Amino acid sequence: MKRVAFAACLFFAVLGPAPIYSQGCTQCRDNTAATPPSTQRAYRHAIILLTVTGGSIFIATIVFLKRQD
Repeated sequence: MKRVAFAACLFFAVLGPAPIYSQGCTQCRDNTAATPPSTQRAYRHAIILLTVTGGSIFIATIVFLKRQD
């Protein structure tokens, strides 16, 4: 059963829609370059915080689902 589920996930991941890209980093880079260094530092910390938070929620969900198995 696990092999079938894995194969189905792999199948849908390969045939899934093409990724959609946002407006790109140039606008963010231009807006950030016009700010003082303290604000740029705050942006860097915010990016790390958001990445860690999202990753933690993802990992917690995976752990929770594995325990249900």
